Amino acid sequence: MAIDMYFDNQEVGPDRKTSHPHFVSHFKSDFYLDCSDEEAPFGSEEGADTLAALEAFFQDKAVEGISLSNFPRHIMEEQWGMTYFPPKDMDEVSLAKLVADSEEAVWLSDQVVLATAFGQIKITGYIIPELRDMAHDALGRMKAMNDLRGREDEFGYYDKMLYDLMTFEKTYISVLPDFWCKRCQM
Repeated sequence: MAIDMYFDNQEVGPDRKTSHPHFVSHFKSDFYLDCSDEEAPFGSEEGADTLAALEAFFQDKAVEGISLSNFPRHIMEEQWGMTYFPPKDMDEVSLAKLVADSEEAVWLSDQVVLATAFGQIKITGYIIPELRDMAHDALGRMKAMNDLRGREDEFGYYDKMLYDLMTFEKTYISVLPDFWCKRCQM
């Protein structure tokens, strides 16, 4: 059984018409497809680049030997030459030290994880549980980093993304355990 995949027109960018119906029906807020909002999954340059690389991954035009759960590390380390910091729950002191040492790379790591997670849903209509969990941790770390900086999430994007992601039930495992992209579980 094949899966229908949805890819953007490079001239238009992310659009509801080029997004999987599962994505469109669940992720209804306009910011999800906003290319000019830095807080949106694909709004930053890094988020947009990650989505484009993910589309190439699913079209089998790029990257061999990479799984979706390792895709963010591949983008950060192999394509951008930066250190990847896997998202994880940290106490405030440990996070403050990490941010002091590597703030940009930590933030970009989380952006890449979010773009990969939401991008997988946008393209395929499903998400692997490991990637969903990584996005959950990335959102938590981003919120904590903003708290450390004294920045507010004035639009509530992080809470909205977290809620929408955690209530999205279409995982490959829950729907069709033996079906999907062979490259996704290497």
